[in-house]
Amino acid sequence: MLSYQHAFHAGNHADVIKHLCWLGVINALKKKDKPFTLYDSHAGAGCYDLADAMSTKNKEYESGISRFMDADVRQPLLNDYLALCHDFLSLNHYPGSPVISAQAKRDSDVLHLMELHPAEFNKLNSYIGKLRKPNSHVHKRDGYEGLRALTPPKPNRGAILIDPPYEKASEYLDVVKGIQSVFKRWQQAQIVVWYPLLSERAGAKHGASESMCDKLAELGTPCFKAEICVSQNTTDAGMYGSGVLVLNPPWQLDQQLSDVLNEITPLMGESASSSLQWLNQDN
Repeated sequence: MLSYQHAFHAGNHADVIKHLCWLGVINALKKKDKPFTLYDSHAGAGCYDLADAMSTKNKEYESGISRFMDADVRQPLLNDYLALCHDFLSLNHYPGSPVISAQAKRDSDVLHLMELHPAEFNKLNSYIGKLRKPNSHVHKRDGYEGLRALTPPKPNRGAILIDPPYEKASEYLDVVKGIQSVFKRWQQAQIVVWYPLLSERAGAKHGASESMCDKLAELGTPCFKAEICVSQNTTDAGMYGSGVLVLNPPWQLDQQLSDVLNEITPLMGESASSSLQWLNQDN
């Protein structure tokens, strides 16, 4: 489970939908002056060099952010995302969720980043230190254990990003158990869960994301899922797309994401498609 290196996938379609959604959550929290706390359970290295050996192996960013990074975009959330990424992309780097969180939050807001992989943790700790963002904490610990120990925050405002590698089929159930544990102590938590969409080639993991989303919806919390697919779901397609499930989403995030997906999906290739569906409607 500690073999995963996100650099192979930096800036791909999965990062695009995940980071757009996460930035939308942070933007909503910033509408009030009261400080908040952000948690990233599987933080990774923080920032990725798109010219290094891992990123250039498959060049997944070419089917992701590269498709629209120079486009004349209209949607405010998409503009915010590209503006945050701009300085990094100009250096041929891509900011991961820890850097997006650190750059987007205010000095009074708190950030907890958790990463267990030794090499990834060292990179993350070094990079976040160089950013010199107040109240940013890096933890070498299991993400779910960290969430149990560090939630709920004071004041009781904030959000969690859960983005596991899903190397093992059991990780899907780990997500459900982790969120159940959080909600026992912090029912107001806004939680973003990223998940892959996998074809039959994935074996036991085929359909696991869909099952996980169903189990999370059974918790009864208001939630929606947004998905983007970049290829057809054929038998041997592998990861043909990905999605985010948002529990306790902020007001109008669904509309913002729909508008952004409608704008970028036509730029992601002839086979690209996207959707947004409420599983438990917010009352």
